[in-house]
Amino acid sequence: MHFTMSKSAQDFFSNIIAQEGFHGPKDKNKFLQFDVYYCCALIGMAAVQLDSDTSDLKAQLVDKYPKAYSECKAHIAGLLVATEAKRLGIDLQSPKLEEVMLQYLSDDSTMLSEEGIKTLNAYSLKGYHLIHEFPLEEKPTTKEEFLEAFNMAMQMYSVK
Repeated sequence: MHFTMSKSAQDFFSNIIAQEGFHGPKDKNKFLQFDVYYCCALIGMAAVQLDSDTSDLKAQLVDKYPKAYSECKAHIAGLLVATEAKRLGIDLQSPKLEEVMLQYLSDDSTMLSEEGIKTLNAYSLKGYHLIHEFPLEEKPTTKEEFLEAFNMAMQMYSVK
């Protein structure tokens, strides 16, 4: 299973994503593709909303984390499990949390099962739709513009 981003999201963020590839932009004014993917996933998870129609997710990014994220995989996996538990109404002290962990976690290089990656992709897709609806109605042209919109979206969609 791969981390994926919709073609429309890649087109929307094309001005701020490095064209050189996934693992390291030569242009310091650009993001890695995974940076934008992960920011969108954070927005989706902050809102505790995932996109139920992931048929648009055809543009594969990679099947493992880029080097810059390799030390964060446990945090990302934990955040996904905690968000899914919240979405499903499972208390973090409940024995049912173990079922969620078994469903979404694995011992591979991403620490996520296929279902875990599929779910993270759905959160990222929803995050893209949320940030695109508002505050980024127009295609971002700079990293700073994206980061301001990301901050606004996180404040707006964070569940209190």
